[in-house]
Amino acid sequence: MKVLVTGAAGHIGKNLVKAIHQKYDLVLTDIKQDEELKQFGHYQQADLAVPEQVDELVKNVDAIVHLGGIATESTYELINKNNFNTTYYVYEAARKHGIKRIVFASSNHAVGFQPINQSIGADALHMPDTYYGASKAFGENLANMYYQKHAIETASLRIGSYLEKPTEHRNLNTWISVRDMNQLIVCCLEANQISTNVYYGVSSLHNDYFDNRDAALIGYEPLDNPEDFRDEIENVKLENVTDYIGGPFTNFGR
Repeated sequence: MKVLVTGAAGHIGKNLVKAIHQKYDLVLTDIKQDEELKQFGHYQQADLAVPEQVDELVKNVDAIVHLGGIATESTYELINKNNFNTTYYVYEAARKHGIKRIVFASSNHAVGFQPINQSIGADALHMPDTYYGASKAFGENLANMYYQKHAIETASLRIGSYLEKPTEHRNLNTWISVRDMNQLIVCCLEANQISTNVYYGVSSLHNDYFDNRDAALIGYEPLDNPEDFRDEIENVKLENVTDYIGGPFTNFGR
């Protein structure tokens, strides 16, 4: 399978391509130059905010892992350019070139104002906590439209806290390890059918925040458990505590 990975020089992207480059024929891209990535696939520096460059990247690939964009809160203008617009350009290029499988890096911040301790599933109402979260909700809805109109399947991954290990109490519900993130993306690429399903990017199939058992249906079996780190973080001072899944992001702009 020939797979385009956008945002390949980012934290998630680089760990992913190192793990899967022997399994797939990779086309890698990022807005910044990264010499290291050239050993893992065909690397092409590009700006996803330029539709002609996106169109060129998408030619002749079988699937797309769309990790590119701004990965935290920023101004509306920057989020619009680098998240809203770029996601549209990726889907439009996929439509044009007949690509039928996309793995979209969504975020828990698409549902950031959902209250904690109710274990929401894939059908939870979008309640973004930021412009960033709104861009991810937009991407999920765009995926639904392109599936209905053009049969492009998308796995939208509501990624939690991508860290080497949990560092605070919130991470007991939001943490995903590097190898579990890699595994989940591969499961999405390899699944027979995903239509436009949502999966939570956490190292758990069920916890106080998320009901992620749908991910088991595509073969996801988390290898790491945030509970293994509970004793390490019991004495961590509680900061930025909120009653919402989005944590401190819900305080941005207030």
